[in-house]
Amino acid sequence: METRDRDIVKVSIEEKLTEIVSGFGRYQIWQSVLAILPVICTAMSNTNFVFAAASGNYRCAVPECGSSNVSFLSTLSNLTNDRCYRPLFHHDSCSPENFDKEISCNKWIYEDKNSFVAEFDLACQEWKRTLVGTIHNLGVLVAMPLMGFVSDCWGRRTAIMISSLSLCVGAFKTLVTTGPAGYLQYVLIEFIEALLVTGTYTTCFVLIVEIIGSDKRIIGAAAVGSSVAIGELILDFIVWNVPYWRKFFLIIYCPAPIFIIYVYILEESMRWLLTTGRKDKALVVLQKIATWNKFAITCNVIDEVNKETLEITQGTASTTEKFTIKLLVSSPILLKRVIVCSWWWFTAAFVYYGLMINSVSLPGNKYANFALTSFVTIPGDIIAVITLDRIGRRKTLLGGFLFCGVCCVGIGFIPTDHKIASVAMFLVGKLSISACFNSVYVYTSELVPTSARGSLVGICSMVARVGTVLAPLTPLLSDFWRSFPTLIFGVTSLTAAMLTLATPETLRRRLPNTIAEAAAMS
Repeated sequence: METRDRDIVKVSIEEKLTEIVSGFGRYQIWQSVLAILPVICTAMSNTNFVFAAASGNYRCAVPECGSSNVSFLSTLSNLTNDRCYRPLFHHDSCSPENFDKEISCNKWIYEDKNSFVAEFDLACQEWKRTLVGTIHNLGVLVAMPLMGFVSDCWGRRTAIMISSLSLCVGAFKTLVTTGPAGYLQYVLIEFIEALLVTGTYTTCFVLIVEIIGSDKRIIGAAAVGSSVAIGELILDFIVWNVPYWRKFFLIIYCPAPIFIIYVYILEESMRWLLTTGRKDKALVVLQKIATWNKFAITCNVIDEVNKETLEITQGTASTTEKFTIKLLVSSPILLKRVIVCSWWWFTAAFVYYGLMINSVSLPGNKYANFALTSFVTIPGDIIAVITLDRIGRRKTLLGGFLFCGVCCVGIGFIPTDHKIASVAMFLVGKLSISACFNSVYVYTSELVPTSARGSLVGICSMVARVGTVLAPLTPLLSDFWRSFPTLIFGVTSLTAAMLTLATPETLRRRLPNTIAEAAAMS
C-alpha cells in the first residue's frame, strides 16, 4: 500500500477487494444508518396493533338506569361485574329490589375511543380484537419469502424502497368506516400492509451484513434488533401522548414518503452487483466507497473486480453435493438437528412477540410497561454479541432460554399485590429471549451444511412465523388464568433449553460444507 497524501491511500491490486469494501469506514457507517431507518419505521408499523387493538374499559348499557358513565352505579355493582351481561329489572326500574336476572348485552358504553374496539363495536368479541395481530403476522409470513425473492432478483435497494414506501398503505386505515364494515376494511389493509412492509427486516439485515462483512453478522443482527427496539420505543412515546388510534397512525406513517430520496442516497450492495454480473455498476459503487473512505483505486482494480465476480459466482460450485429432501431424511442426525433448530426459531418468535403483546396487561401503566419491555431488547442484543464469541453459541442459547423459561413460569407464583416483582421477572424474561433471538440465526447457520444452508434456515424462519401468528392470540388465555400466557411461554422456553443440549458447539469451528461434515460434528 502506498500513500498519495496524508489522507488518500492507494489500493494495490494485491489487497483483497472484500477487505477494502467492508468494515466500519465512513461509507459503511452511513449506508448502515440509511438501512436502519426503514427498520425503525417498520417496527412501528409491525407493533402498533398492540395499542390500536387494546381492549379498553367498557360495560353493558343499562337503559333502565340511563347512566353514560363506564362504571356501574354503586347500587348495581353487586348485581353483576361481567362486562358482557347486564341486569334485567322489573317495571323498567333501576332499583336493586326489582332485579330479575342477568341477560346478554347488545349495547355497550365505552370509556374512550382510543382503540378501534369502540368504533368497530367489538366489546365482548375478544377473538376479533386479537385476530388483527394474527392477520398481520399472516401477512408477515408471506412477506418474508416474497421480499427475499424481490431482493435477490432486483436488488437489496429496490426491495428496501418498496417496503419503505409501502408504509403509506398503513395510513389508509385511518379512513375506514365504523362498525362491522370498518373492521373488515381494517383487517384487509392490515394484511396488505404487513405483506408489503415487513420484509424490510431481513432485506436490511442482508444489506448491512454485505456492507460491513459476513464475519460481522452478529453485530449486524444486533444492530437490526436494537433498531426494532428503538422503533417500538418511539411508537410508545407517540401513543402515550396521542392515544387516539387514527391520529397516532397519521404520525407514525407520515415519514414514509421521505424514503423516495433513497433513490439518490442508498447504494446497492456491491456483492449483489458482482454476483449478478453488474460489474460496471459495481465499479461505480467502489468509486463512491473510495471517495467516502478516502482511498484511491488503481486502473487495474477492474481485474480484481472480475476476479471477485468469478469467486462469488463459482463459490457454490466448490461443493458437488446438491441438497434434496431425500438427502435430509437419509441423515437422521441432520434431520434431528433441523427439528431442534425449528423449535428454537418458533420459541424465539412466539415468546418474544407474545411477551411484547402481553406487556400492556401487566400491572401499572401500560405505556411504561411496553417501553420497558421494548428497551430491554437492546441489552439483550448486547449480551448476545458479547457471549456468542466468548462462552459459545450453545451456552448462550441455553442460558437465554433457561432464564426466560424460569422467569415466565415464576410470574404465575408471584402474588398479585407484588407488582414490581411481577414486572421485573417479566422484563428479565424479555431480555433473555431477545438474546436468544439474536443467537438462534448465527447458531443455526453454523449447524447445517453449506449445500443446504439457505433452504434449511429458510424452513426454520417459516416455522418462526407460525409463532408470530399464534402470539397475538395468547391474551385470550388470560380469561382462564391471568398467568396462563406466561406459563405457556415458560414451558416453551424450557423445552427449547433442553433441546439445546442435543446440539454440538460451533464456536471457532469450520463451517460444514456437506451433510456428512455436518453430521460428523459432535
